[in-house]
Amino acid sequence: MKFAHLLAASLCLSLAAAPALAQTPAPAKPAPAKPAPKPPAKPAPAAPEGRTATLTGNASGGPIMTRDELRVCLSREEQLRARLTENDARRATLDQEKQLITADQEKLKAERAALQSNARAEEMNARTRAYAARVEAWNKKAAEFQASTRKDATSERIRTQINEERVALEVEQKQLEAERAKVEAEMKAAIDAYNAKAGALDARVQDWNGRNAPANEAGKALEADRAAWVSECGGRRYREDDEIAIRRGK
Repeated sequence: MKFAHLLAASLCLSLAAAPALAQTPAPAKPAPAKPAPKPPAKPAPAAPEGRTATLTGNASGGPIMTRDELRVCLSREEQLRARLTENDARRATLDQEKQLITADQEKLKAERAALQSNARAEEMNARTRAYAARVEAWNKKAAEFQASTRKDATSERIRTQINEERVALEVEQKQLEAERAKVEAEMKAAIDAYNAKAGALDARVQDWNGRNAPANEAGKALEADRAAWVSECGGRRYREDDEIAIRRGK
């Protein structure tokens, strides 16, 4: 400021020493134009938000997720996908086993019906009833002959006939007993085999029920967690740049 001040004084001295000149009217100077009013200052533009998206494709409003919030939501989504894959595999196995069990139950029903209406057993019972009727008729005939007092040739012929019938009935009785023993052995083997199958199938059913119940509970829990994720994460917007950074490990 001191130097400026000295320069101004020197100029004044020089003007004072110059000869006077005739005064000519100086042209009128236009009034200095007023400076144009400055336009109002514009607010500083906000930082660009960048492209946003949602994890489900449907925005539910609310503030944009921070990167940390997005990281948590992505982690929860990954865990849900893993649980869903595991649940689907478990459910597929159980459903397949259920179909096999149902098919075996139907087969067992058919085997039971066949055992209850065994043709050989029914034939054996019919032959036994017929034999019993012949024995009853023979006993009646023999009793009547014993009560008879006839002693002629006809009575001897009847005696011989009765004795022959008795021998024939005894032979048939032995045959029937042998065949009945064979049929009963076959029936017992078939029933034992049926009971073994039924027991094994019952064990499979109990095992299936024991695994199906917790699988159903796990499915319900998974659905509840999925609904919570949709509500808390799925519809909230996030910056796509944040997602890219997270997937790059940042």
